[in-house]
Amino acid sequence: MLGLHFIKDVKIGGIEIDTYAVLRDGVYPILEPSVFLTYIAQKSFSRETVRAYGNDLLMFFRELSEVNGTNGILEHNFRDVTDNEMNAYLNAYLRMKYGLKLRSIKRHIATLRSFYDFAYFHGWIAERKNFSFIVRSDDVKTSELEGISKQLTLEYMTKDDLKTLLDSVRNNNFFNCKRDQLALMLGYYCNFRTHELVEKNNLRVSYLENLITLDERGIPSITKPMKVHGKGDKVRDIRVWPEIVQPLYEFLKMAKRVGAKHLMCRPDGTPLTTLGHGTNVFRNAVTGLRIKGDLSLEEAELWMQRHYHGLRKCYATNAVTFCYKEGKDKRHFVTNWMGHKHHETTEIYIYFEALLNQRTLAGNEIDMSKILKTYHSSDFTEQKSE
Repeated sequence: MLGLHFIKDVKIGGIEIDTYAVLRDGVYPILEPSVFLTYIAQKSFSRETVRAYGNDLLMFFRELSEVNGTNGILEHNFRDVTDNEMNAYLNAYLRMKYGLKLRSIKRHIATLRSFYDFAYFHGWIAERKNFSFIVRSDDVKTSELEGISKQLTLEYMTKDDLKTLLDSVRNNNFFNCKRDQLALMLGYYCNFRTHELVEKNNLRVSYLENLITLDERGIPSITKPMKVHGKGDKVRDIRVWPEIVQPLYEFLKMAKRVGAKHLMCRPDGTPLTTLGHGTNVFRNAVTGLRIKGDLSLEEAELWMQRHYHGLRKCYATNAVTFCYKEGKDKRHFVTNWMGHKHHETTEIYIYFEALLNQRTLAGNEIDMSKILKTYHSSDFTEQKSE
C-alpha cells in the first residue's frame, strides 16, 4: 500500500530540509512524486503545505496503482493518463467517491498541474500535458439519482482497499486474527451478511470439506456454488470468487485442528453466536487503520462512512463486471447469487457498475424510474440496520 511519510533532515546541496515522500509498504519510494515534494520543500514552503501537496499526490498515485482496470478509474503509468481519465478522476473519484467540494478539487488540480509541469521540465514525460481539468460545478443541485451514485461510489471498495482493511485487523491471537480476516473476505468475495457468518447452517466444516477440491498439486478450488442460508432461512447459491479459496482452505484446516464444527469459531472450537460479528470486525479494522496514521483526512473520513454490508454490495458490483466478461445474463445470475427478491435491485448495480467503469448502457437496458423506487425499498435498505 502507498503511504505518505515525513522525511527529516534530507541533505540537498549542503542544506538540510524536511520533506515528505510517497512510499510503497513504508519502504520503497515512488520516485517522481517524492522528488517533486523535495522540490516543493526546497522552495521554503511550510511543512503543512508540503504535506498537503503530498496528500494530493498520494490519492492520485494510489488510484494509479490499481492494476485491475475494473477496480480503478486509472490503470497505468502517470505518463499515460489521458484527458478523459483525468476528468474522470476529478469527478468520479474526488467529487463522487470522496465528496470533495469544488474548492478542494481546485487545490488538487493545482497540485497535479504543478507536478506534470515539473515532470515535463525534468524529462519524465515527452510532451507537456494540457489537461482540461473539467469539474462539474458544486452549485448544480444534485438529483436523487446522482445521490444514489455518490453513495454507492463512496461505499465501493477495491481489492486494494480490502487488503488495506485486512492488514488492519487487530487481534493478538493468531487464530482469531485469521478468522476475522476471513469474515471480511466472506463479505467481499461471497456476499455474506454479518448475521449469516454465524448462522448454524452456513459455513459448516463438514460441508466446506466436501465443497473444496484439491488438484494433484494440492491446490484447492471451488467449482460448485456455495449454499448460503439468508433472511427467513431462504437459501441462495452463490459463486465463490477464487481469491478467497486459499485463505478459506487454510483456516478450515485450523478450525478442524481445534475440533470445530462451524468455521466462525473460537480457538477452543466453540461457535461464535454474535450476529454483528462481521460489523464489529469491520469497525475495529477501520479504527486500526486510522490509528496507523497513513490516511489523509479525506480517506479517514471515507473509511468512517463505510460498513460491513458495503462488502456485499462490492460483490454485487463486481458480479456485474464478471457477467459482462463471461457473457452471462446479469439479471439472472447476479439476482440469484445475491438472493434479491426483484431484478430491479440488481439493476441498481448494473447502473453503478456502468458509472464506475465508464460503460455505456443501452437506452432500454435499465429503467431509471424503477431504480429510484427500488433504492428505497426493503430489498435494498437492509444495509442501514447495521
